Amino acid sequence: MKWDAVKYKQLWLLGFGLLVLIMISIGGITRLTRSGLSIVEWKPVSGIIPPITEADWQQQFELYKLTPEYSHVNSHFELSDYKSIFMWEYLHRVLGRIIFLFVVSPGVVLWRKKYVSGKLVLLLASLVAVQGLIGWLMVKTGLNVKPHVSPFMLALHFFAALSVLVVALYHYTKTLPVIKFSLMQYQRVSFYALGAGLGFQIFYGCLTSGLKAGIGYNTYPLMNGQFFPEGGLFFTPAIINFFENPATVQWTHRWLGISVLGLFLLMFGQFYNSQAWPKIKNSLLILFAIISFQVLLGILNIILVVPIPLAALHQFVAAVLVVCYFRLLFLLPSTEENS
Repeated sequence: MKWDAVKYKQLWLLGFGLLVLIMISIGGITRLTRSGLSIVEWKPVSGIIPPITEADWQQQFELYKLTPEYSHVNSHFELSDYKSIFMWEYLHRVLGRIIFLFVVSPGVVLWRKKYVSGKLVLLLASLVAVQGLIGWLMVKTGLNVKPHVSPFMLALHFFAALSVLVVALYHYTKTLPVIKFSLMQYQRVSFYALGAGLGFQIFYGCLTSGLKAGIGYNTYPLMNGQFFPEGGLFFTPAIINFFENPATVQWTHRWLGISVLGLFLLMFGQFYNSQAWPKIKNSLLILFAIISFQVLLGILNIILVVPIPLAALHQFVAAVLVVCYFRLLFLLPSTEENS
């Protein structure tokens, strides 16, 4: 079978997207295992070589001992304990380098063959490099006084990763035919509203993770017998609670999840039995299944007190949900009437 330029471009972008999804999954495990602060230096080139000898390992461990995380959280660690958290962060960083090389090496070859534009290769490479810088700046926030990273930097890091994924997805969908049907304005508005709700929900998911807000109030739907948690308005002014109070952040994350499901059902009703339904039925049903599964995962994480495999799956499904939403968005007709 002889492939044309479009097929090579699609394969390259799909491979890139898959690597980014794997990166997001490993990043989630790195965070959940408290491994993200185990490497205290950023060496983009030489950092690809891990400690080899016992002396190398001991040197890395001594650097880790100078961090607040070791002093306040892991002062009981032996070298063997340190090795276990080091490897997750090391794998996370090495995969970042692999993704960059995957963009540049095949990308340059495809560009020379005029299968992809040089601007696209440069754009993806720049986004990956910026994401690596954001990741290091996030780590730096946890190497100062407090032994944990800023929840806002965590959110920025995750949204930057999703942005890289969405840009690649956009260029991939441009190689596919647009779904042609009459799209009414109210249908488009409801679709955008779903996207906005999804964005807020993911942001609060990052805050929930960064504040470890899931560990506490582990009942559902009430929070220890109350709709709104006791102490939910502890800080003044009250607005601060929605960004820094773990109880309030968890409450917001809970009900935003239900709101996203509600927004989807509203949009679903607008498309059902419309002229567009036969053409996007499968996409909407898949989106519904993923949103419902994600809500279920969120509830289970609360009840089971955030087990690492379940929490990592929750983050991965969030990324898949973003991919499914934007895939459909990019394939929708750009005009109100397109038949």
